Amino acid sequence: MIDALYLISKNSAVTQVSDCVPFSQDLVPLMKSSGITGAVLAPRDCARCHHQWDCADRRTHETMAATSQDPKLLRGLATYDPLSIGESLRWIDAAVTAGKLAGAYAQAEYCVSGLDAPRMYPLYGLCAKLRAPVVVDFSSRERWVHHRPQVEVVAADFPELNILLAAPPRTDSLSIFELLRRFSAISFLLCPDELHCDAALCEYVESGRERVLFRSSPEGWPAAVEATQGLPLSPAAKRAYLFENAARLFNFPAETWSVGA
Repeated sequence: MIDALYLISKNSAVTQVSDCVPFSQDLVPLMKSSGITGAVLAPRDCARCHHQWDCADRRTHETMAATSQDPKLLRGLATYDPLSIGESLRWIDAAVTAGKLAGAYAQAEYCVSGLDAPRMYPLYGLCAKLRAPVVVDFSSRERWVHHRPQVEVVAADFPELNILLAAPPRTDSLSIFELLRRFSAISFLLCPDELHCDAALCEYVESGRERVLFRSSPEGWPAAVEATQGLPLSPAAKRAYLFENAARLFNFPAETWSVGA
């Protein structure tokens, strides 16, 4: 199984930038004991931190440091700073080109000017050029309703850009299906609990198996792995959902595919 969005924990009580302690946990032993063969790392919610605009580069380099624990098992997503466009594009370009990062990460709440704001477009253009996906994370249904029309604008303007949407829990499946129908480069990251609760989503994974990726449930890897066991999916659909789609989109090495198989 490849967790397509693992959020790195951050210190919630930050009064100055130096309070934000770098992530240092070795994830590999926990992954192996939980049956996880790969993970895509991104920084946890920093939208409420009043230093959020000061440390995009720190978060990007922290993610790279975490993935260096085992580059075969871990991939990372860059943080983009729309207030420092040139510098952001340089470090993302260099990291993705060197294989140290696999794409970019944006929180809907963090994009205070909107996902379709002009300052966000350089990121989309670069990722489209690099063939690197952009993961957009939504923490609440309110933010999903507010930002979903902006996602549609971006997807229409960048039809070649792979956009992966981490929708909030209990998202209306009709809104998911509509985006999947209209935009061939949009995919969704869904935890197994969502598939257990929505038969229509589970049926879609069975029939449209290349557009939905596994992500861990909030309870962690062991609970997510256990939840996948009872999913009513064929072996081929399970392989696609659990690891093949993520391995393809995030360029995991062939040995990761074989372990997952």
